[in-house]
Amino acid sequence: MDFNTYMPVRVITGKNCIPENSALLAAFGASCLIITGRHSAKSCGALADVTAALEKESIRYSIFDEIAPNPLLSTCYKAGKAAKEAGADFIIAIGGGSVLDAAKAAAIYATNDFFDMEDIYQKSFSEKPLPLVVIGTTAGTGSEVSKVAVITNDATMQKQSLNCDECYAALALGDPQYTYNTPRDITVSTALDAFAHALEGWFSKKRNTVAEVFAIHCMRPIFEILRHLAAGEELTPAQRDQMYYCSLYAGMVLSVGTLYPHLLGYTLTDRCGVPHGQACAVFDMHLIEWNEKYAPELAQTFFKLVGADAGEVLTVMDKLINIDENISFSKEEIETYSRSWTDNNPKFTLVHGNFTGKDAVALFAKLFSE
Repeated sequence: MDFNTYMPVRVITGKNCIPENSALLAAFGASCLIITGRHSAKSCGALADVTAALEKESIRYSIFDEIAPNPLLSTCYKAGKAAKEAGADFIIAIGGGSVLDAAKAAAIYATNDFFDMEDIYQKSFSEKPLPLVVIGTTAGTGSEVSKVAVITNDATMQKQSLNCDECYAALALGDPQYTYNTPRDITVSTALDAFAHALEGWFSKKRNTVAEVFAIHCMRPIFEILRHLAAGEELTPAQRDQMYYCSLYAGMVLSVGTLYPHLLGYTLTDRCGVPHGQACAVFDMHLIEWNEKYAPELAQTFFKLVGADAGEVLTVMDKLINIDENISFSKEEIETYSRSWTDNNPKFTLVHGNFTGKDAVALFAKLFSE
């Protein structure tokens, strides 16, 4: 198995890591744009810590707080324009995966002029993006350490991935304390998302030594937390610490990409507003069953690693998915969404067995056809 990896993000974690490492921010310049959502960065205390650190280092800053869940490409473009107009030397992103992903795109827009904002998906940039510092406030996406940004294309209103080395942050500061007051629904969704990253990487044909090591390290702890959540329990600070670090480990597994549960899950989020973690988990349950048939040794090792048999894993996931049973798609809608589900899509070709676009359509129709 190959030992190939490239992860240029400097990662510093631990409680109070922002005030203790404020001097690192000064190396990026004298002015920055802080990109956040409306509320979470303030309520968890991260914004106050960041602004105090910037003031300590005499770094000027302005704030762009318009990032919503499942951010639009146009909002990312607007944030990039704000960074340019403010003369920002770098960007600090504070929030969950949506904010961090949006900031990755904004950092590119801040230094590059495109004929059309959708041209960013072509991944051809004349200038390097602004340096990006990321501070996660949820435990799930692993966006702090990945080169992926998932942005909703305004033209199609569908999620589309921007996957390139330019999306790597320069610095990630990870303080798990910012996740302590995360609402239960977000906690569940982000934990399912982290589990999806680990298990999809585990079952990918592209899995390498690095992805395997991180998957092995995080799958059981994440599943233990999913067990607690499925039982209706609240997480302790120690469990939230563990979940945050495991989300970073699962983010490292993202180096090999995700499989069809993410692709099909985007449709549930785009069309029905199903939270990303639950949307992926719906199809991850099928991925587990698929690999029991087509990669049985990998499946059995997976169950040993999580410390549960297939029945328990699927039961726990099913309890946590909890989406509207009335969600349905017409035959025409499924056909429209499936036009991009071609047989040569890596989300299919990297699955063990011969999983095709036709299989994806059949699965989606089985679960959600009218």
